[in-house]
Amino acid sequence: MNEMLRFFSVTVVGVVLDIAIAYALHELGSVPLALAAVIGFVCAAAANYVLHQLWSFQAGARQLSLARAAKYAAVAGLTLAVRVGVVAVLAGWMGAEYALLILICGAGASFFVNFTLSKLFVFGAKPSHRSAS
Repeated sequence: MNEMLRFFSVTVVGVVLDIAIAYALHELGSVPLALAAVIGFVCAAAANYVLHQLWSFQAGARQLSLARAAKYAAVAGLTLAVRVGVVAVLAGWMGAEYALLILICGAGASFFVNFTLSKLFVFGAKPSHRSAS
């Protein structure tokens, strides 16, 4: 299974968790949609970091790391900005009655940002430093 497919599989689990939390908070707890999206995202991002670190990216280190967790948090912050931006724009355009569709669209848009930055910045294999002999 290639990296993108493993990443996608973990992300699907995270998105289901993310959207379930956000939707429940919004519908059952009357939490504003954008705030619910943030809370769902943060919960899923924590779970996703562990799964991506241990399984998704086979080329990099395979143990948990505080440094990589910090990098992943930075990437998650950028990903979250994309997600919330899409959610805010669509909610303003379509209305909150389409909350589930809006959350799914936000998740889809942020997937590509997350994969690209995670692969390049967080979980990529370190270049080997060989000395010329």
